[in-house]
Amino acid sequence: MKSIIIGLFLVCIAGIQTTAQDIFKGKVTYTLKTEDADFPMIITTNGSKFKVSMSMEMGSMDMIMDKTAKEQTMILHSQKMYMQLTAARLEKMKGMMGSMGKGLQAPVITEPVRTGETKKILNYICEKIVDKQEDITTEIWVTDKIGYLAFIGSPIVPMPTLANSDAATFFPLEVHSKDKDGETIMQLIAKEVSTSMPGDAEFTIPSDYAPFAFPGSGN
Repeated sequence: MKSIIIGLFLVCIAGIQTTAQDIFKGKVTYTLKTEDADFPMIITTNGSKFKVSMSMEMGSMDMIMDKTAKEQTMILHSQKMYMQLTAARLEKMKGMMGSMGKGLQAPVITEPVRTGETKKILNYICEKIVDKQEDITTEIWVTDKIGYLAFIGSPIVPMPTLANSDAATFFPLEVHSKDKDGETIMQLIAKEVSTSMPGDAEFTIPSDYAPFAFPGSGN
């Protein structure tokens, strides 16, 4: 199984249009587990802006996505720096990872099947839906009680992409992906959910942070 590297790259989150329920607004704390790492990941959203926060050995960092402006910003708190992530920069970062022989097996969820199996997670009744690709099986436990939250993965982060499937119309509280040999690729487990609306300050770059250019990632 290929090595999964988190590095500086975070997952992007986006809401998609649905008539079933409203987009989730609040904060959820997950534990993200891969073969290489095990750390907390916090997602904060007011509906149009999303922030993913992680704390790793290299320090704490945020990824902020503005759905309206279609912008992504990576904030490195230990260095007090930030970087605007254009499509060109993300593509070059992906190329750098590939040249190092690194990669991941993050699935794109396309045809999840509702199983009718339920269990309670954080006091929410969740249903298991399962998606099977050629080499990867992903089990997602979702609820429809707190709005929807659709993950959009990246080629360089170990997160499944849910946005183009029925899974996007729910809120995922657990995600488990395994390869064809039954080895776990990644697990995402919710530990706490808050439905309090976050303020604008949650999505603001600190005024004393400087712009940062990752080597080889310019436009």
